[in-house]
Amino acid sequence: MIIIALLITIVLMGQALRQKFVQISILIATVIVVYFGSSVIQTAQRYERNNQVVTPATRYINMGLNPNTSGQIDGNDAWLYEQPGRTPKEKNRLYLSSIKRRLLNYSVGSLSEHFLKKATYMYGTGLTIQDFFYWYAGNKNNLEESILDRFGVTLVNGFQFFYILLSVMTFVFLWRHLKNKRSIPPVVLFSVLGVLGVCAFQVGLWEVRDRYSLLAVPFTVFIFSYALAELDIVGWISRFGSVLKQDVIRYFIISTGLLVFGYLSNYSLTTQLVEKNNVSIHQPYVAYAGQSDVKIKAHDKLKITFDVETTGNAGIFYNSAYSISSDSKSKQVKKYLPLQISLMNTTLHKSIEVDSNGNTKANTMQKGKYVLTLTNPTNQAIYTQGIIDIGKADFSFNSLYRSISGHPELMPVMTVARSSQNTLVSKKQYNAIFTLLFVILCIITYMFRKKDKILPLNKSKV
Repeated sequence: MIIIALLITIVLMGQALRQKFVQISILIATVIVVYFGSSVIQTAQRYERNNQVVTPATRYINMGLNPNTSGQIDGNDAWLYEQPGRTPKEKNRLYLSSIKRRLLNYSVGSLSEHFLKKATYMYGTGLTIQDFFYWYAGNKNNLEESILDRFGVTLVNGFQFFYILLSVMTFVFLWRHLKNKRSIPPVVLFSVLGVLGVCAFQVGLWEVRDRYSLLAVPFTVFIFSYALAELDIVGWISRFGSVLKQDVIRYFIISTGLLVFGYLSNYSLTTQLVEKNNVSIHQPYVAYAGQSDVKIKAHDKLKITFDVETTGNAGIFYNSAYSISSDSKSKQVKKYLPLQISLMNTTLHKSIEVDSNGNTKANTMQKGKYVLTLTNPTNQAIYTQGIIDIGKADFSFNSLYRSISGHPELMPVMTVARSSQNTLVSKKQYNAIFTLLFVILCIITYMFRKKDKILPLNKSKV
């Protein structure tokens, strides 16, 4: 979308045809170099195409049309047709059928409403939080509570004012240019087309995530810088202040009342408890990290060693195993079988109970060294999704890297976390947000009261 925006900008720019031809040629050459250069790098780094995990683009289009969400990724929807054994063509055919069914169930109005929900989900807040609650402080073996989990609500509300201001001023700048039929600088035109292109692609076609909006932020900030340079901000405040000067105290009282109303109506955020999981061990991006469905031979065992640095944890081990046979038509048939799981705290020489789903009870995993043993109790080879094959990929940042004895290419799919009941935002953070807003209100009120001294109407003095 960005390349298309740049191409349109070059075509619409008032330059000689020869200059346009040279610029377009450079753009095309760059795209070709990047495309083939990526393939060369992949080959040099020994990347291999694995058709078992290749996924078609229609998978993400299908997610974007999910009527039960705002078009964001959904667990069941994301892996709808990603079962092992299906070729990319088979997956694509199934996703296309699902897309057609979903489109037929939408009316023009409901589809427009769905697109609005997608746009709101993606651009509604000025801070992305969907994928960043697993940012941690501390080293890999002693992870503390997520930074955004602790301060996310405060950061979102504190930054939202500036995000709205940036967006509104950008819109006003562009509206004035269009209304007065004034020419837009080429670099601003490119930025506008880039933002519109990204938005149209994500909202109209793809699945949405709030972090996808980050692609449009540099362009929006660039347009905003032009708006600051062109719009007479000081003049605006001065003229607005002339109207408000006589009634500034009245507006101050009304604004203070709105702040108090907002403070009281949302105060339950500081008292309502929600469950939080402070993760100490986690295998990130399991589905993207390597080959799925690792084979375990009959009566074979895999031993996983890891350390837990905190107390009061619960463990989740992904226990999904099956055998594969073929019928007369050479179609794969999966039969789900249990893996035997045992967990031992070798520091305390204590066995930890693990249920058939691979989970421990809350607060049963204390600080210490652990050995998790997976056993295939059958007379046939079985496959498990609880282990991934990362090949030669470097996961040394993760404490589970090379944790399976004798198999450095394998990593377990597991999470160890400590659950706790806490409020979404602390009272100190909540009070700090509204105190800051009140201080800003007082500063603005003072500026309008002393407008003639701080922001004189005589521009020669400014």
